[in-house]
Amino acid sequence: MNPDLLALCRLLSNRPRELTRLLKSRSPRDVLDQDSSLIVNDALKLDVEQDVNWLLAEEHHLILLQDDDYPACLKQIHDPPFFLFGVGDRTVLTRYAERVAIVGARKASQYALKQAMSIAETLGRYSVLVVSGLALGIDAAAHEGALASGEATVAVLGSGCDQIYPRRHWRLAERIQEKGLVVSEFPLRTPARPGHFPRRNRIVTGLSKATVVVEAALKSGSLISAKLALAEGREVMAVPGLVTNQQARGCHQLIRDGASLVESGEDVLKELGIGPGDTLDLSLTVQGLTHEQERLLDLLEAGPVSMDALLSDLELSIEDLTIAIVMLEVMGLVHSEGGRFQSTRLRPSREL
Repeated sequence: MNPDLLALCRLLSNRPRELTRLLKSRSPRDVLDQDSSLIVNDALKLDVEQDVNWLLAEEHHLILLQDDDYPACLKQIHDPPFFLFGVGDRTVLTRYAERVAIVGARKASQYALKQAMSIAETLGRYSVLVVSGLALGIDAAAHEGALASGEATVAVLGSGCDQIYPRRHWRLAERIQEKGLVVSEFPLRTPARPGHFPRRNRIVTGLSKATVVVEAALKSGSLISAKLALAEGREVMAVPGLVTNQQARGCHQLIRDGASLVESGEDVLKELGIGPGDTLDLSLTVQGLTHEQERLLDLLEAGPVSMDALLSDLELSIEDLTIAIVMLEVMGLVHSEGGRFQSTRLRPSREL
């Protein structure tokens, strides 16, 4: 990997259009030699050396605007990133003909989490690549649903590829990297900052033919993502919620403004012009349950259990427990009634 190019990527990481212009007809070395404002000091040299070492690892990538596998739809946005660091299987960028972004609230309702998972799982089963931002709530649910389908998913970070944010999603990021790709336009070792996420959002929507918004307040990052998608001429869809839910008002506003109303993955496929086949089995299997999901099912076999009781028995955060419950609901293994949860099927008893 060219150290001069990596130095320029760091120096101009927040100015992708300028970086693209400077390298259009000159080499990285010429740019550095001819521009006195671009100073390569000892600290930058150390950063570049660490970047080179990171890129030597298997499945670590630097994807450049001029590369053959740089997504064509991302090139078409107003301000495409000149480079993307990536971890995982970069072939997903060219292997999937259709890509859909799923975004929404971080503090999402259980209904919204279930919808996001179900939509993503259905899209995955029709070889539609799900793109999201690895955030709490809807983003994580979308990635989980895509992985449950057996297909890949792409996570776009608001931090460096080696700085997973939120930290609690490091296991999810590892699972994504096994089949899909985690990418970022921020240099390695860059921490997450509030100003990074609008930039991250333009990549999420820029990678995608359409954006599905699942539960979003009127003033939220998800609405910004939807507006970015609309500005780039991409299709926007929204999942309606309860009229009393403030977190759903953004989706309702999008629908009033002309976004397509969708209630399921099949609705999204229809909007994309992909017809579900009569013989395709969309049923989820219980293969590949996580350790946490297995323990949860064990607890639910005895009868209805409250969320508080589950929290006291399982060493999980409320967010991780909610994700596990909703995933099992999507699989048809758990149902809820009156705030309590119960297994929907009898599982074979284990011999003592």
